[in-house]
Amino acid sequence: MPRPPTLPRALAAACLLALAPTPGAAAPAKPADAKPADAKPESAPAKPAAAVAKPTTAKPSAVKPTTAKPTGSGSTATADTVDPFSQPASAPSNAALTGQAGGNARESEIFGDRLDGVEAEVAALKDKIFRSKARLAVLRDTVMSGVMAGGRVVVAHRNLMSSGFRLIRAAVILDGAQIYARSDDTGALDQEDELPIFDGNLPPGPHEVTIELTYQGQGYGAFSYLKGYTFKSASTHSFAVGESGQFKLVSKGFERGNLTTEMKDRPAVEWQTVNIDAAGAPVPTASGGK
Repeated sequence: MPRPPTLPRALAAACLLALAPTPGAAAPAKPADAKPADAKPESAPAKPAAAVAKPTTAKPSAVKPTTAKPTGSGSTATADTVDPFSQPASAPSNAALTGQAGGNARESEIFGDRLDGVEAEVAALKDKIFRSKARLAVLRDTVMSGVMAGGRVVVAHRNLMSSGFRLIRAAVILDGAQIYARSDDTGALDQEDELPIFDGNLPPGPHEVTIELTYQGQGYGAFSYLKGYTFKSASTHSFAVGESGQFKLVSKGFERGNLTTEMKDRPAVEWQTVNIDAAGAPVPTASGGK
């Protein structure tokens, strides 16, 4: 018959059983030790999240150039407020710069030159009309007075002015009617030595003729300022016409005075009566009983 175990041996066996790990408890301990290894991947994905956050913070830096663009225009609007359907601002038109309807300065100059040419032609036509009216008036007076013969009168003008004056206009009035008017700025009028004004019959009796001359100053070097001045001279002459005969009445524009005479007082006019033949040539005056 076996001997029952003693109490000390039983207590020692119980302690060993309590301290020795059981197979079911030791198996779950391995995953517990592996948990720290699994935690590392969880912290690793957090890094990309921080990297993604960097572009989001850098976006405001891209907006800065858009706010700095409107420097010269003084406008506070940015690119985000621009209407994509609005029309682009256009540059100032030539019409606003030149004040012309067409906005083309070159076309306006051409139009102005043409207009000046038309005005010159109109002025020339007016002169011809005035001259024709004067001749008709003289003819009417001759017919109304019943005198068809009368005396023949030739009126002419000679330009004897110095080179300091250039004749740019001449007008002649006979018995209150303008019979001649001519204007020229090119110098052609000044180059003619004698201007034919009138050639026709006038009724017997007293008559009156007036000439009006306009000169433009000419100078060179220190006297070039004279080109900006105009000088006028006028003279009236009375004459009588007989029942018959013919003569030529010549007005002479000349420069009077000296260096001390003011420029405005130098232009002057004198009249000369010359006997002529039927061809209009001067007839020498008889002298010495011949």
